[in-house]
Amino acid sequence: MTTVRIAAGEIRGRHENALHSFKGIPYAEPLSGPARWLPPQPRKPWQGTLDAGRYGPRCMQFGQKAPGPFLPTRRRYFEASGGLIRTPEDDDCLRLNVWTPTLERGARLPVMVYIHGGGFVGGAADALYDAAPFAHKGVVAVVLQYRLGPPGFLHGSGLFDGDLCADNRGFLDQLAALRWVQENIEAFGGDPGKVTIFGESAGAFSVYPLVASPLGKGLFRRAIAMGGMAETCAPAADYHALTRDVLQDIGVQAGKTEQLLALGKPALQRLQDAVSKRIFGRLASDRYGVISHTRVPFLGAAIGGDFLPEAPLAAYRRGTSNKVDLMLGTCGADGQLFSLALPLPMSWSARLFMRQFKGLMPAGDPAPLIRHYRHAMPDASRTAVIEQVNNDTFYRMPTIAAAEAHAAGRTGHTYLYELEYQSAISGLRAIHAIDVALLFGSGPTRHLIHDDDATRRLSDLLLDAWTRFARDGVPRASGMPEWPAFDSNGRATMVFDHQPRLEHDYGGSLRQYWATARRS
Repeated sequence: MTTVRIAAGEIRGRHENALHSFKGIPYAEPLSGPARWLPPQPRKPWQGTLDAGRYGPRCMQFGQKAPGPFLPTRRRYFEASGGLIRTPEDDDCLRLNVWTPTLERGARLPVMVYIHGGGFVGGAADALYDAAPFAHKGVVAVVLQYRLGPPGFLHGSGLFDGDLCADNRGFLDQLAALRWVQENIEAFGGDPGKVTIFGESAGAFSVYPLVASPLGKGLFRRAIAMGGMAETCAPAADYHALTRDVLQDIGVQAGKTEQLLALGKPALQRLQDAVSKRIFGRLASDRYGVISHTRVPFLGAAIGGDFLPEAPLAAYRRGTSNKVDLMLGTCGADGQLFSLALPLPMSWSARLFMRQFKGLMPAGDPAPLIRHYRHAMPDASRTAVIEQVNNDTFYRMPTIAAAEAHAAGRTGHTYLYELEYQSAISGLRAIHAIDVALLFGSGPTRHLIHDDDATRRLSDLLLDAWTRFARDGVPRASGMPEWPAFDSNGRATMVFDHQPRLEHDYGGSLRQYWATARRS
């Protein structure tokens, strides 16, 4: 047992394997009643000693159910991605976990704050993200959780009285956790002036607007975006039109506070389903502006207002984003996720998503892309070609665009990478979330990767690169070439596999095709 006093009171954690861990620390007030729809409030002080020896409850989940047994590859991926973890849900869920090698206040260790993925509808700061490997590298590791689904991302500023249903509540939760870090992390041996935020999937989707947000100024110094994109943010007016319609779909009228507050979990799930139908399914239309164009079936950041005055990439290019170093990258087959997303044969699922995401493609037409990729990949199957198109549409090309924008704005150094390590699950390559398995690796994600010395060496190298970036802003590790910052001339890209290598303009022919097609 080990105890620490923070601003809100005393907490008791665990000391094992040369680390101190504190789990389920509340950073904001519970989300009961109107609070579910309001910006987060700092946690009030408590009496006595709070037990921080186990993970706290999850926020409400709105994700997919387990796949059927007739798709074994999909089931294995679902299980390895944490789909069978069943931590209880509760309104008192705005909590975080801390791992640290020391409790010495003057240690001034770098701090890494992780934002979990899950498409803004699922996920939690649970056993999937045991951050002990980071703490063993000499950093203070924090993993936070935040509101999901409609409570976190149904944007409705001005549709109800006061701040009820205010825009970007899930992101405001993340900012509240970062303010908690500023106020309390010295008690865990951390340096509040050396904070790095990082996240995968929806966590990376969060990193991009946080880097651009004026409300994030001074809360972190560096950022790492793993397998996300910045281009799903949309004007608040588009989101407000969507919010009015989906509320009406379940019988709630904008402005009727009592109807909103009466929504329980079943009604909130119907509300989330209505969002998907409106922008992705049979009810899809063109009335939601950018959202109708991108057709991404979850809610991202609303542009306009204090949190995000302008689109992230515009802020990056103009140099108005926060002055932070940014490391960003993708897994080489992130797009295989879409082949597993539906209870269909992988080839059918891949084709369906390709059609749905055509608004993200040059001229909104997948046909020229398919022709070009088939020429560039003559030995690949048609399904593999479509998976690569999906990957580049949703992950790789938007990530390169973000690197270009950040480098152009000169608000910090930019580092671009690609992870090419192949999964241990038959039929899967460098799929979405395999980076989580390599970096965290002690939970169910370990089944995504091989249990061999080569994989352990790569995992250790990645941890070194990530933590050294947090320490001094330069990602480096023994056994890895020198990694220069990205710019529009050299386009330096670190390619991670069993033997990391530095490439310049990696996959440049496809990137150039996209750049030309977008201009035409």
